[in-house]
Amino acid sequence: PAKAPAVKAVDGGKVEKKIIGKWAPDSEAMMKELADEPAAALPLPLPLLQSIMNNMTVEVQKGKVTIHAAGEKQTATYRITKVDKAANKLTLQITDEDGVHEGSATVEEKKDGRKTLTLENDGEKFFLNSITASEFEKRRNAGAKPPSFPRRK
Repeated sequence: PAKAPAVKAVDGGKVEKKIIGKWAPDSEAMMKELADEPAAALPLPLPLLQSIMNNMTVEVQKGKVTIHAAGEKQTATYRITKVDKAANKLTLQITDEDGVHEGSATVEEKKDGRKTLTLENDGEKFFLNSITASEFEKRRNAGAKPPSFPRRK
């Protein structure tokens, strides 16, 4: 991959602490986002994407994001370039297997204590809900099995 242009990383402080944790896709919001995409632009048919999403997990640690889906694990690293405390938003430089991208992470804290996270990477949006460690393990273990395809008779 191309070498990332040097950016001055800033401390994410309290906002970064809010994004660190275990997350799962908000399938409904994600399907709405994908519904506008032409079928040819999708990596897989929508029903298959939905079944993968149902067991997908995302783990955010300081400086890195790991996605567990369909038995695979993908990790991207991030550097924080800007913090907007009022909006609970971090502007990020994300480095993954496809190179370096601009992105952002925005956290919303719900009244019931749960959180939602919107990750944006290179124009793609991921809507995530906070989950417990046990829910994370359950989903990750279920997601470790390849998706089952209906058999044709």
